[in-house]
Amino acid sequence: MKKYLLYCLLVYPFAAAYAADAMQTLSFYKQQTDALVTVSNRDDRAYANALADGLDTWVAQYADNVNVPQAMATEARLYLLAQERARALITLLSLSKNYPQTDLAPYQSMVTDALQAVNEPYRTSVAAKAFTTTLSEKATAADRKAAVLFTLSKLQGRTLYAPSAAAFEQFFRQYPAYEKNDQVELWYGDLHRMNNNYLAAISQYQKATSLYPNTPYRAASLRLIGDIYADNLKDTPHAMAMYTQVLRDYPNSNETGIVYKHMAILEENNKNYDNALINYDKAIAVLGTSDNAYEAYRGKADVYKKTKNYNAAYNALLKTAQAFSKNEEKYTESLWDAATLAQKKLKDQNKYTQALERALVTYPKNPKSAEIMYNLALTYEQQNRKVQAQEMYKKLILSFPSDKYANKAQGRLKKLETK
Repeated sequence: MKKYLLYCLLVYPFAAAYAADAMQTLSFYKQQTDALVTVSNRDDRAYANALADGLDTWVAQYADNVNVPQAMATEARLYLLAQERARALITLLSLSKNYPQTDLAPYQSMVTDALQAVNEPYRTSVAAKAFTTTLSEKATAADRKAAVLFTLSKLQGRTLYAPSAAAFEQFFRQYPAYEKNDQVELWYGDLHRMNNNYLAAISQYQKATSLYPNTPYRAASLRLIGDIYADNLKDTPHAMAMYTQVLRDYPNSNETGIVYKHMAILEENNKNYDNALINYDKAIAVLGTSDNAYEAYRGKADVYKKTKNYNAAYNALLKTAQAFSKNEEKYTESLWDAATLAQKKLKDQNKYTQALERALVTYPKNPKSAEIMYNLALTYEQQNRKVQAQEMYKKLILSFPSDKYANKAQGRLKKLETK
């Protein structure tokens, strides 16, 4: 007991001094930040950036301090003042994942500003959604930091790439034995690819398989390398070699169906249409009606259109709609395209109306319903089916009174009633 008391007497002053030092340092940064009233020139921005870097170091040193969330918010504000939106975005993402109990509502304007570091609107929505995605309560510190990296791997931005890459490297230094590092390595490859550094991406995917012999992602890494050769480097032989290796070495992997689909796309792009159809069929056989299969179904229809086999294309689109009948968007899109094909290429009004009627019956309130109703009514007119045309116009007006097609329907209906 005496030894324990002596240990406490020795350690407590050190711990207290450590805590005091943490608070003293944080207080210094707060004072310096408060003194930075305006940022109007290059020197001010450099100063704000230096303060933010200092706070970033403080957060790393005192990760268990209760004031870390507040310090990170201040860090993000300083990065924004320094016009370093990318650094601010990474800091705010880290704050949301590492300290989920933090209310981000007061920082929403900062989040909005930081999101401008992302190039594309779709990618911006991906980043914005990450702020509202919660992790399991069992998530470790490494899991939470890895979640930030996963989001960064989906983003593209001229100023975002370098700090994102630095975040990955820092993670590997901090967590060299993390059990999911093989997956994080693949995300790092995704980051490189997303930002057009294709050779670095290939190297990263190769690293994932070389350093982790027991990884379940070996097939995925080979397929991803194949995708880069196919889509980005336009190197068909190397792409096919990678895809073939997946099929040969990992025939039962989850990548098989995707590989067949990507091989079909590659063959289609190279105008090898017979091979494309064969591979689309193989992809569909493996993928069934999963989301990944939709592109294969549509690919078949595209090949038929390119070879001017319009009847086959129409039927392929009907089969696509049937396969994805539980998905309103995919179902409606497929039937809409089938109707368009029937009208423009087949010149077949019956097939045109049949496709649109199917879409309307199954999903009467889909986003295209008003347009479908108007086009159907117009077609009924052309077919001298006056009563059906009038009923469809009336139904459109009642169902979608504020839609632009309701106004058009009013005009058509008036003309029909005066005839």
